[in-house]
Amino acid sequence: MSQVMRVPDEVHSEVQVAARLLDRTTGDLLTRAWELYRQTPEFQDDFTFAQKAFATGDLKAIAARLDERAHARAAARAAAVREGRKPS
Repeated sequence: MSQVMRVPDEVHSEVQVAARLLDRTTGDLLTRAWELYRQTPEFQDDFTFAQKAFATGDLKAIAARLDERAHARAAARAAAVREGRKPS
């Protein structure tokens, strides 16, 4: 079974090229990327936090965490632009 997933055009293009070069399907690459990402400490920390907050109904904590992450991502993108790097 599979599902349709929307990704930014740039990501889609890069994955298409990588899949052709590596003789894999785009689904294989996405699956592998997800498997690797969900093992990262950042993801595990966020996931555990969200599970606990949802279990206790602490929606304020979830909103605060999402806001904190959004500000951190915006600051990282701004720094990349200032330094002439491509924002992620």
